[in-house]
Amino acid sequence: MDALLLHAGIADSRMWAPQVEALEAAGHSVVAPDLPGYGDAALERGELSYVDVAASHLSGPAAVVGCSFGGRIALELAVDRPELVERLVLVGAGLGSWDWSEETQADFAEEEALLEQGDLAGAAAQQARMWLAPDATVAARELTEAMTLRSYEQQLPMEELVTATWPQPPAAERLAEIAVPTLVVVGTADLADIRAMADRLASHIPGARLERIEGAGHLPSFERPDELNRLLLDFLR
Repeated sequence: MDALLLHAGIADSRMWAPQVEALEAAGHSVVAPDLPGYGDAALERGELSYVDVAASHLSGPAAVVGCSFGGRIALELAVDRPELVERLVLVGAGLGSWDWSEETQADFAEEEALLEQGDLAGAAAQQARMWLAPDATVAARELTEAMTLRSYEQQLPMEELVTATWPQPPAAERLAEIAVPTLVVVGTADLADIRAMADRLASHIPGARLERIEGAGHLPSFERPDELNRLLLDFLR
């Protein structure tokens, strides 16, 4: 089966390395691109549709796996271009609109303050602390910081020159339309807001299955790669 892996907003395609290896070893054809503004994919001024970018990597129906921001894109793709989505996996997926808790809003404000001070490395470290599980390895934290720092370098110079566009009405209002097998995954150490979003997705997408990865934060792809690989291989079999 073809599989498209869409990375989180605090990451890039590097977050999927363990899954690419496992899925390809099982015979799946995998595409894990850098989204514009992340990794090696530059932003271009003007309007940007992440859904169109995702669709451009597919030539036909595929399993679409999205984490966090990538999960939001996967959701929108599933309702806007359903002919391209054969199976859907949402890992700590984000929704286009959410009433974030005061605690999470304070974390966002801390990141913004560091960026305004020009402390990009400090902001990247803060994001790793915010999103990863407390017991995340040094390697996991260093990778998260490196990927986040790279996204700042790509996006900050272009933030006034790029406008993201999304399908309307948004997928958050159309979850009942999703008619493909759907797996919702969330780490038990992820933010309470993200865990609540996972519950909503699992309860509103017809037939969706919810799996919790014990001890994982927001990026189980490399915080708990064996557990996520097992879930993906079973679901895509």
